[in-house]
Amino acid sequence: MSLNTAQQYVMSLLDNLPLPGDGTPNLTAVITPPDPNVQAEVPTAYIWPTKGVESRNPGLGGTIPRNTGPGTPSGLKPLEHELEIFLVYFGQDDDPESDTLFPGIVEAVMQALRTSPDPAQVSDPYSGAISTFVDVGEHMAWEVVINAVENQAYNRYDCLLTCRLFELIFA
Repeated sequence: MSLNTAQQYVMSLLDNLPLPGDGTPNLTAVITPPDPNVQAEVPTAYIWPTKGVESRNPGLGGTIPRNTGPGTPSGLKPLEHELEIFLVYFGQDDDPESDTLFPGIVEAVMQALRTSPDPAQVSDPYSGAISTFVDVGEHMAWEVVINAVENQAYNRYDCLLTCRLFELIFA
């Protein structure tokens, strides 16, 4: 029932994800990013919340009454999380798979999100509150860029992948 819970859940879906390509290491998913220049050959995903909406929208499963205190009935309240997943990979410029490998990595991440358990019950690590995540990977957007680095034997591949998910809480 928090931004942290959403981050942790998506991280659990992506960390150690097998990736395409001969000898490509599994994806490392983190929240606080290490220096990407140090882990140059390890594909890494950094997960961070950017936007969110909380409402009682009945179209998204919201119901009344509002919880007015301990022991009182409560309705469902949907929270819409928008997470940005920053994918970073340094690939060798002369790799025969260099034209297709990074798009394949992006697709593997999107596939993991779109096929995640739905619904998924989660527990907030701080409050212990139970909530349910739904529709992970049902709405995603991406932007991919490539840049040459100082050592021209490598290119830096980046993708900003935005993923929306809904959390249903009792409140």
